[in-house]
Amino acid sequence: MNLEFKKSLSNKIVLSLVVLFLFLFLLGYFLPIGIDKVAHLSYGQYFFSAYTVATEFGFLLFSFVIAYFINKEYSNKNTLFYKLIGNNVFSFFYKKVILLFIESFVCVLFFVTIVSLIYGDFSHYFMLVILFSLVILQYIIIIGTVSIVSPNVLISIGISIVYWISSIVLVAVNKHVFGILAPFEASNSLYKSVDQVLSNQATAIDTHDIKTIVAFFILAFIVNLIVLSLSKKRWLKLGM
Repeated sequence: MNLEFKKSLSNKIVLSLVVLFLFLFLLGYFLPIGIDKVAHLSYGQYFFSAYTVATEFGFLLFSFVIAYFINKEYSNKNTLFYKLIGNNVFSFFYKKVILLFIESFVCVLFFVTIVSLIYGDFSHYFMLVILFSLVILQYIIIIGTVSIVSPNVLISIGISIVYWISSIVLVAVNKHVFGILAPFEASNSLYKSVDQVLSNQATAIDTHDIKTIVAFFILAFIVNLIVLSLSKKRWLKLGM
């Protein structure tokens, strides 16, 4: 992990994530002020707006940095190096996923804490940290998995955006059938549930939505394991 962290620093991944999260949380403030002409954003209104930015624009915001971090290393010369230090396709991938998630989690923790201190309100603090972290983990897994099977960064971004748009359409068509494909999408029931909690109309997220999130990540990891298993031959061929 020390090697991955050093690569993250040298490739400016950490800096990129900090800037992206700063932009995300700033958009959460300026969008309702500028578009909806809200005179004063409450604690709940602000975080729901930031959550909306994260769920609706996350693929556009984070696709490049995630795809770049994985695709850049998944090439002939770099793969040979990883083989020599004893890595296989699974350890290569999951080390990067874990590092990206830890760095993203720290960013989420920092900005949610800062905003909560500004408002002097920590009533939904842990829920917000968990929600934002899970939204980002979703992007890391999906975009990361796509990056393993695609030859370059641009194609990885393109496929990820196609998935994003397709999932939005499918959830809008029938959220009961396709809701598991994009649990955080605005057309899904979780979005409304988060809004109700943040506006103090409900005390907790609905159990059904929690089950949908769990089911999504189980499905995502199963698909990821299948993709990585099928990528073993390519891993062996690279760097030869």
